[in-house]
This record gives sequence, structure tokens and C-alpha cells, in this order.
Amino acid sequence: MKLPRILLATGLAALALPAVASADSILYIDQGNVWSATPDGSRKVQLTTGGSWHSPTQADNGTIAAVQGTGPIQVMARDGRPLHTITTDVAKSADGGTFAPNPVQLSFSPDGTKIAYAYVAYSCPVASTCGSIQRSVFYTHADVTTATPISVYGNQHSVSNPEWVTNSRTLVFGGYGRQVAIDDLDAGDYNSKPWMVPNGDMGDGEVSRDGKRLAVTTDYGPNTKLAFYAVTGNVATEFPPAYPELSCSTTSGDAKFGDLSWSPDGSGIAYESSTGVTVSRFTKFEVGDCAAPNDLVISATGTSPDWGPMDPPAARYTPPVVTPDPGTGASDPVITPDNKPAGAKLTIAKATAKALRKGLAVTVEVPAKGRVTVTATVGGRKVASGSANAKKAGKVTVKLTKVKKSLKGKTLTLKLSFSGSVVTKTLKVR
Repeated sequence: MKLPRILLATGLAALALPAVASADSILYIDQGNVWSATPDGSRKVQLTTGGSWHSPTQADNGTIAAVQGTGPIQVMARDGRPLHTITTDVAKSADGGTFAPNPVQLSFSPDGTKIAYAYVAYSCPVASTCGSIQRSVFYTHADVTTATPISVYGNQHSVSNPEWVTNSRTLVFGGYGRQVAIDDLDAGDYNSKPWMVPNGDMGDGEVSRDGKRLAVTTDYGPNTKLAFYAVTGNVATEFPPAYPELSCSTTSGDAKFGDLSWSPDGSGIAYESSTGVTVSRFTKFEVGDCAAPNDLVISATGTSPDWGPMDPPAARYTPPVVTPDPGTGASDPVITPDNKPAGAKLTIAKATAKALRKGLAVTVEVPAKGRVTVTATVGGRKVASGSANAKKAGKVTVKLTKVKKSLKGKTLTLKLSFSGSVVTKTLKVR
């Protein structure tokens, strides 16, 4: 992306360009899986398998989160080792409808304590015009398995694409009158405060860590452009800060422009474009004039970049291989924090309301002996559970407690817990 020279009012000195960071990584999606790469694309590590992953994000300590399909939020170590899942709850949309618990657009707070996420869906409530797109932003603590109740941080109706400014303040983006807004975390609903309200559409942006630069998308569809602003107010404390001043923007549109993510030092930016995950480094940035003459595409098939201060891992996490004790033939490995038995599998083709009423039987395959627990939830609420002791590696059947209420048509989430590892599976009740 060669950013054009734009002549505007002068009077602000050029912002100092910090040195390029040496320990960074860009998290992104490539053909359905999460990858981590150096900003120059010279080293890339695939972190997940199975496809259908989206919304990757990383904290400053390298902890990452993403979602597979419509499933729960998956929290992982920097190398992709599963840590735990976070099941989100149903929520009300601004038009009185209900969001399914399908989190998208995840964003880790810099300190790794919280995750912002959005629900975006077509809505058709009773007595309402169908076909409108509803969106809301929510927050959860990152160390939980069931998302922080919505009442704690509120429901930010009609905005999406949350990005952190500090560990307790975010930018959120909505429609007319709330194009770029600031949300301070509290229990209030729909109380983000507009910051930028231009005549045209604006959204999906991020402010640099030092609070001096803002990048946003403008317009929509094939006319979508990238715009860069010099921030003159204190975006971390003022509510709202002064209106930022335009530095430059792209001259041509690209419908794929989005997911803008500043480098930790603020000298570069990663974004999604029609050519893939693109990285641009600024050589000049001031009011009315900026330049990033050399674009670098680190993945032609990549999307959803998120730039963080940690290096990519040396390699993807590989579950340890469990080998039998040659003396007894039993599979009984020593368990340490870095050597937890992994590879537990949960097998169930379908769930019926009738089977749930009788006590659903779930087949579990484990790599070693140990206690197996399976919990069933609907909309974040536990409806059944069961456990069993596996005497050795192999298959074991876990029977869940009976469910009195019919759950036909509901989405059931099964969570398998075994020796510190967690596996989830979602399916419709027939």
C-alpha cells in the first residue's frame, strides 16, 4: 500500500518514529486455521487444525484466543496448547430479539485479564422488520470457563469490532451517530460515548499503543478505504478526547480492507486486504502527510491479523505420546504441568430430547487412566453432567444425569474434562 501524500492544514510536527521491534508476531487465520508469523513473514507456525477457526487475538504475554465455528471461545498458550474454553450466553439485541451465543471479533486486553467479543446476526423479532443486522459488544474475564455475566459489564448495543485502548477502555464502532465510540467498562448498557461522528461511514479501527495514531476503515463495499489520523487528545483518559486530525488515506477502495492492527511500537500496521494479510511500515506520519511506501503481504490467503509483542513459538504444541510401562504394560505416565495427557476425544453423532430425558450416554476416549467428567450446557446453563473412572487408556462411557425439560431444537454444548485438558463439542438436540 503506497499511501498518497495529502496536503492539509499544517502546524503539527511529525511524530517521532520508534525503532522497529525485534520481538513481535502477527496472529492470523489462513485457510481456516490459526497461524503465528514474524512481521516480515519469514517464519510461520500453524497453531490449530480442523478448520473453521476465526477471530484470533493475543495478549501481551502471548496467550491467544480464537473460536472454531460457532463454538465457545478457546483460550490457548502461545504455541496453541489448549488451556480452557469460555462458554458465552445468549443475549438481547437492540431490537428486542435474541442473539445466539456465537462470539466473534475477539480482542484480548493487553494484560490478558479480559476478552472483548461481539455478537453479530440478522434479526427478525416479533412485530419487527426482518433482515436488519444487529450487533452488540460484551466482555468476559479470561480465566473463566463460563463467560462473565453480561450484567457485570453491560450490553453495548449497536456497536461491534471492539479494540482495547487500555485494560479498562475500548474503542467500539457502530452506525450513524456512533461511528467511533469509546466504552469504559462498567455495568451500563449502551453507554459508550461517541468520539468521531463523520458524515460518512467509519469503523473497524484501532488506536496505537502510545495513543498517538488512529487507523480506521471509511465507507463500505468496494469503496472501503483506510484512513490514518494523528490523535491530539488523551485517548486513554479523556471522555471523549479531541477530534483527531487526518494524516492520509488510501486513494482506491478495497472491499476486503479491515482488521487493522498496529505494531506494538506504532511504526507499522497489519490489515486484511484483497491481496491477503498485509504489513505496512510508516516512514512519515504527521497531520496532512504520511507515507508507507513498501507493502509486504505475509499471507496471500490470510485474514484477521492481530499484532502482538511476543515472538511466534518455536513450534506448534504437540500432545505428549503416552507409552506403556514395559514392566506392567499399563499406560500410566507421570503428570507434570507441561506434560498433561492430551488427546482425549468425545464421540457423539447426535443428541435427542428422548435420550436426554433418559440420561444421555457419551463415549469418551482417553490416552491414559483417570477420572473423566462431562458437563452439558445450553446457553451457558448447566443442564446435565456425569463422570466415570477410566482404568486405562481407551474408551469409557459416561452417562449424564436425566434432563426433565425437553431441549429439542436447542444447541447443546458438551464439555469433557480430563487430567487438566478440556474438549468441547456442540450439536443441535433433535
